[in-house]
Amino acid sequence: MTESHHISSSEFAQLIENNLNEKSHDFAKLPGGELHTGNPTWFTSGVKRAGYNGITSAQFDRNQLDTQLTNALEPFRQTNTPLTWWTGPSAQPDGLGRMLQAHGFVHIRDMIGMACELRQLPRLIPPTVEYIFEPVTNLTQLQTWMPLFMETFGVPAADASLVLDIFNQLNFSVNSQWRHYMMRVNDRVIATSSLHFGGDVAGLYNIATHPEYRKNGLGTAITLLTFQEAMKLGYTVGTLQTTYPNALRLYHRMGFEVYCKFGVYQRTWN
Repeated sequence: MTESHHISSSEFAQLIENNLNEKSHDFAKLPGGELHTGNPTWFTSGVKRAGYNGITSAQFDRNQLDTQLTNALEPFRQTNTPLTWWTGPSAQPDGLGRMLQAHGFVHIRDMIGMACELRQLPRLIPPTVEYIFEPVTNLTQLQTWMPLFMETFGVPAADASLVLDIFNQLNFSVNSQWRHYMMRVNDRVIATSSLHFGGDVAGLYNIATHPEYRKNGLGTAITLLTFQEAMKLGYTVGTLQTTYPNALRLYHRMGFEVYCKFGVYQRTWN
């Protein structure tokens, strides 16, 4: 958001969900990808990995839920496409996740949605190590950025070239909403971050710090440095999702508050 006004808790929740949804919809921009808006809103990427295809928004009638779920899954079943289904604050009916599991989905994790007005972030206290913070502006830098991200988020080494190609296409395409950043010490990448500007807010993603440097305040530093970049571009609200209690406490100390929760479910086909 580029104008500051009083934001209610429900508005913050909607901003968090909008950013996560638009981030996910970006995968439809890949060759062979499709985005279908409506109820439900769903997308495919042309990549047969659950994380790159999915359903991001659905408001179903409890009395017709079984039929509506079956119909929503039909495009994925027909093409044998694995998918992720995110249940956020706008998902209906309550308890949708339980029905997803009855339809063959596996509950992967829950994510806590947080947000704050960026002007409220604390002043950066420099870490105890000398570092360089810089944007990722070309493929060579992206190749340097990628290993720490992959290790932190458990991306299989066999998918390295696939993930690099996806990030390369999305980050450096015309009108890209992505920005990636890294911190280096002596040419070694010790922290990574990303911003996605979907939903007119700055969504924080891909925070990773090297295990050897995690007690040097790098998580706080790269978060604040990254959001400073968003503020330079005129953004006033920052959003993020986390699954880790330690990260939740870290972000809370920076001024982020909890506004919603997301269930993450995945389905593959035999």
